[in-house]
Amino acid sequence: MFLQKTKESAKHGRDKKKPRSKDNDDSHHLGDAVNKDGGERFKPIYEVYFLGIVPDIVMSSSLMRDKEAQLVDRIEESQIEGKLPIATQEDSKVKITVSIHGIKVLDMKAQEVLQRHPLHTISQVVQYSDGGSLNNVAFKIGSINKTIYSAYVFQCLSGEQAQMICQNVRAMFDKIAVKNG
Repeated sequence: MFLQKTKESAKHGRDKKKPRSKDNDDSHHLGDAVNKDGGERFKPIYEVYFLGIVPDIVMSSSLMRDKEAQLVDRIEESQIEGKLPIATQEDSKVKITVSIHGIKVLDMKAQEVLQRHPLHTISQVVQYSDGGSLNNVAFKIGSINKTIYSAYVFQCLSGEQAQMICQNVRAMFDKIAVKNG
């Protein structure tokens, strides 16, 4: 199901207990990534469904469509062609953590790392609705100076959860920019 699977030591997944946010006790989002003064309290954990990967995306430099719309178009084309599922299956449920190091996709027990995407490889994060009630988040992943990207697509449990994932990724970029600025 995933391109890369690596083992992470058991102590990383088991020994650290993550405090839950008092404001949001949903099981699909465990806490906020950034406290009010901008400091990172802990890595948020989001339970989402992995839809799949859309490889080899070449974005046009068209002035008619913005980059977000182009990315969503490519994802929807892959779904229409049957290369990417529209509906999720229970075994595709994963956990995503967001930090200044990037995003990490874990199995549901948070003991095995299924994917890692360093922050510098994330060129775009897009939240979109599939036209129905399903809210998705897509990460456009690529290397610097490359024109070909891949989109890693996740289906969220709510629109609010999709927004929180995007906001936390953007907050990590802002945090890095402040450190380097």
